Amino acid sequence: MTRHAYPILVAAACLIAVPAGATAPLVRVDTDVREQYYDVYGTNADEVFASIQRQGLGGKAGLAASGLTESELSFGLSTATTSSSCRLVELNLRANVVVTLPKHAQPRHVDENTRRQWAAYEALIEFHEYRHVEIEFQGVQELQERFEHETIEATGASADTCNRFVERAIEEQAQLTRQRHDAFHAQESRAVRDAQAALLREIKTTDAELNRQKRELDRLEDQVAAYAEDRARYAAALDELAAHYGNTLPPFEFARAQELAAEVEVLTDQSNELVDTRNELVTRYNEKVGARAALATRLSWTR
Repeated sequence: MTRHAYPILVAAACLIAVPAGATAPLVRVDTDVREQYYDVYGTNADEVFASIQRQGLGGKAGLAASGLTESELSFGLSTATTSSSCRLVELNLRANVVVTLPKHAQPRHVDENTRRQWAAYEALIEFHEYRHVEIEFQGVQELQERFEHETIEATGASADTCNRFVERAIEEQAQLTRQRHDAFHAQESRAVRDAQAALLREIKTTDAELNRQKRELDRLEDQVAAYAEDRARYAAALDELAAHYGNTLPPFEFARAQELAAEVEVLTDQSNELVDTRNELVTRYNEKVGARAALATRLSWTR
């Protein structure tokens, strides 16, 4: 969010092309950019943005900005006057810009991930505000070029007439500059909304995959439990034979014991295979849960 301070300008005069032999005014431009900071507190995105909101930066309740660029353009001039007109001889333009940026007051009190997210957000705010500075200085440069390539002559012998004309030219440029700021804000707002929408879509896709994997995990758990139950049943039958006959089984029971042992072995192998498959899926599931958490964190900082 950017606020600008300009004079209220009302005047009418004429701007004419430089005729042969005429002299355009000497234009000097002085610019100054000053940074100032405000403290931000919080150990996560919600706390950080609540702290920013409490600053009320920009002066709009509920719409507090994270950074602010304020500018003021002043000027001084000298003129040459005749009995019927004044002509601008020299013009000094001074642009003062103050950039207000956030700074975390207790960076050591937050975890590494939050510090990383905050550093990225802080850099974005600085980039955003200095784009506003560029827009301001673009307007000042255009003013300078306008004054340097045209003779400024106003009807009326008073130097105030030239003064009012310069004020009007500055106001016209200020309107154009404000339009550029608004266009930049609209572009940035669209970019943020698009980024949020993309993250929400990715989170939705991830949630669907997590649900699918969870259903598959539940199925595998049920299958492992079923194998364990069957294996326990066959193992119990083997134990019953051993308890009844000891180490010497009759031929018929011996064959049955071999069948039971084979079933136990097959079920053990199948169960172990299934457990391995389940464990691999658990690993992928946990990775997906971590990815989903990372997406949610990114979304919480995308503002």
